[in-house]
Amino acid sequence: MHMSDGIVNAPTSALFAAIAIGGVGFAAWRARTELDERTAPMAGLVAAFIFAVQMVNFPVLPGVSGHVLGGALAAILVGPYVGVLCISVVLVVQALLFADGGLTALGTNITNMALIGVTVGYLAARVLAPVLLARRESGLAVLAFLAGLIGTLCAALGFVLEYAIGGAAGASLGTVTGYMVITHALIGVGEGVITAITVTSVAAARPDLVYLLRTRSRSTASRRARVSANQFLVGFALVAVTVAGLLSYLAGSAPDGLDATTQRGCTVSEVGGVEQLDGTCIAQQANQHHPVNSPLAGYTVDGNGALTGVAGVLGVAAAFAILVALVRAIGARRRPAPTSDGTARSLAGRTP
Repeated sequence: MHMSDGIVNAPTSALFAAIAIGGVGFAAWRARTELDERTAPMAGLVAAFIFAVQMVNFPVLPGVSGHVLGGALAAILVGPYVGVLCISVVLVVQALLFADGGLTALGTNITNMALIGVTVGYLAARVLAPVLLARRESGLAVLAFLAGLIGTLCAALGFVLEYAIGGAAGASLGTVTGYMVITHALIGVGEGVITAITVTSVAAARPDLVYLLRTRSRSTASRRARVSANQFLVGFALVAVTVAGLLSYLAGSAPDGLDATTQRGCTVSEVGGVEQLDGTCIAQQANQHHPVNSPLAGYTVDGNGALTGVAGVLGVAAAFAILVALVRAIGARRRPAPTSDGTARSLAGRTP
């Protein structure tokens, strides 16, 4: 789902860049309502974990892979507004440091995965919560699965809309729509499974750190924390580092659903060690990523694929650090002025 430069024309890229800036700005403003003393490290770890799992592509069709988008996952764990910030930071880190997703396409990517994916995933979770969370313990897993699936499909339709407005030549809108829906329905199943496993694991250990449960007092009251907050945060960090540092080597090399769609109609051949596309397809309009000479481009270290795990751990650290700094900056602006006795209320003065 990481669009390259040139897949849509410049006016369309500019339009969705403006939408992305407005959406992320609104999320940053509204994120203050979701903040408490636990938000910064938890949000940072959610961003780090999503960066890590996005490195692990899984097969969905012969020659086609998929990866987690993370919108519903972020929204359920840290709330929709902080969730938008999590996905946006991951996409910025990927584009600037790893040459994954074009710079002019950053607005479209943020719109699809951060704004649409998070918003739809969260709305689906909220609609399903009264029914699924009230009936049985497994309801949270079903809710997370469906939210992940629905969010992925709607994020894919975001690309279809952008292609309809100003897409490059190479395929009809009907062909693009059909292939995006089919591939991302399958990717959405994988997304749903991973979202369900992650959310239920967090809820089993620290239900008070799951935003969706904190906003539903009955569900939270019936769940007790099994580990301390510090133990949980350290464990979550170790999981993110393990996924990026080790499981990333197991990632499939096949193009993901979006890349497979844009390459439809072409065959890939290698000439002089450089891949080229023969035939007619959307991907022929793609431009080279501007940060392609970054030392971490392609999730390698100076082009050394054997060090993918090292690159992944560096990306996890970057996503965590940026998100924590951003959330703390937003939280600092939320703090009230000192009272007449020289004290100030805690940032955790109100829990959503």
